Amino acid sequence: MKDKKQIRTEIKAALAAMDPDQAARASSAAAARLIAEREFTDAGSVMIFLPIPGEIDAVDIARAAWSAGKRVAVPKIRAPGVMDAVEIHSLDKDLAPGAMDILEPTGNEVLAASELDLIVAPAMAYDRRGNRLGRGGGYYDRFISQADGCLVCGLAFDGQLLDELPAEPHDQPVNMLATNVEFLRFARDGSG
Repeated sequence: MKDKKQIRTEIKAALAAMDPDQAARASSAAAARLIAEREFTDAGSVMIFLPIPGEIDAVDIARAAWSAGKRVAVPKIRAPGVMDAVEIHSLDKDLAPGAMDILEPTGNEVLAASELDLIVAPAMAYDRRGNRLGRGGGYYDRFISQADGCLVCGLAFDGQLLDELPAEPHDQPVNMLATNVEFLRFARDGSG
């Protein structure tokens, strides 16, 4: 099995080579798969991520959530390795470049992890057992570990789904994964 560094390098290159129009269509398709599922329908609050270049785009999920009267939060870096979920009400006026030049909320209306019903998590790769491989900073692993009772759904392009990933005890798996091709559910801590 390849190590995490090799996998990150290969996936990053594949994402950089994607045609932007193809990536936009695939992002919409993956978001639509999640939006159609009961876990999204039943959620009163959803945390999405704001994409960096080459990453799948989750903003369709935020728009669908607002249309359905749900609360929407996005990550905001509080300290190295630590992020909060901060509620936003708009993709146009509630965001500004923050840490690492990633868009972040300008407000400070923090939702505790326990207040979230669904976290949509990014990753470099996922596997068919629900493991996720992030970018290596551990932000999502730490955040998800505090989100007892909250469902976590990965969102990815089909090419980011691998048969198997190396996983360590601190790596937090997801309950579900939506790609532009399929929707998968996994058991996580006896749930899912």
